[in-house]
Amino acid sequence: MKKNKYKTFSEMQINESQVRPVLVSTINENISKNGKPFLKITLKDGQSEQTALMFDISAAQLADMGIKKDSIADVDISVSEYQGARNYKIKDIWLTKDNDVNIKDFIRMPPVDQNVMYQEICQLIKNSANDYNGKYTPLSDLAIEILEHYKERYMNSSAAVSMHHNIRGGLLYHSYRMIKSADALCGVYSILDKELMMCGTALHDIGKLWEYDTSFSGSAEFTPSGILFGHLYLGASLIKKFTDGKNYNKEKVQMLIHMILSHHGLHEWGTVTCPSTPEAFALHYIDNIDAKIYTCEDYFENMSSGTITDKKPFGLENRLYKSKLFDSE
Repeated sequence: MKKNKYKTFSEMQINESQVRPVLVSTINENISKNGKPFLKITLKDGQSEQTALMFDISAAQLADMGIKKDSIADVDISVSEYQGARNYKIKDIWLTKDNDVNIKDFIRMPPVDQNVMYQEICQLIKNSANDYNGKYTPLSDLAIEILEHYKERYMNSSAAVSMHHNIRGGLLYHSYRMIKSADALCGVYSILDKELMMCGTALHDIGKLWEYDTSFSGSAEFTPSGILFGHLYLGASLIKKFTDGKNYNKEKVQMLIHMILSHHGLHEWGTVTCPSTPEAFALHYIDNIDAKIYTCEDYFENMSSGTITDKKPFGLENRLYKSKLFDSE
């Protein structure tokens, strides 16, 4: 798809309409007060996604038209304003007639090559190996075994349904930036066990491979296991499965499991237990930093320098300001 051929959702002005190709990410059917069906359809334009309403139509009718999740469709879409928020409405939809587009035009990907990220993660883990003079199997061997076993899913999974790193390869990108941060932090704080930090940051969200079902386009939906258990329990259970009966340092395995179970930090944030070791504290704050910086990056893509968001972005404690210094870059 040729860049600038169509306006992105954020570029559309209030009361403006356009016809453009989009990727259908999700389709949710609802019933209005008058008993008629309407749809909430999440659309991707290649840079962002928006949920738009379409009235007097059912999901079954869309399916009869060949339109379902991950379909490329042309939409006649308009944007209006209600109570200070932008609202998108689909007037009409049909399978795309633009032969120049393909699904990759609509998939957001990390800015770093996936293979480069994966190899660097593995190398940092290997460099941290500690076998205690041959007494134990290095914990780094465990981390590499798990990553290799689930490599394709680890490289392509989203890290969230609607929050930070909710893109194809988002889990990998999140883990990559965290392990690089952890590596730097170990150079500052000698109290930190580097092997635990490398393995913990690489595996802290491994349970998301079962918590979410990620589509080819990067959209994630909760699985039954995700609803019933959550990724902290699923990740900790995976570590136990891969270490039972093996010659790993049992104390170190416990510390790794504790890191996974406590990395959300506070009970009100969904943690199983609160951090009780230096590595667990460090993991929690590295995770939090990367999530918040990603939120800033995500919002800044659609903000002009010197402007402030209309409201507090989810996960932040204040409205976000994009400095005028960005104009000098």
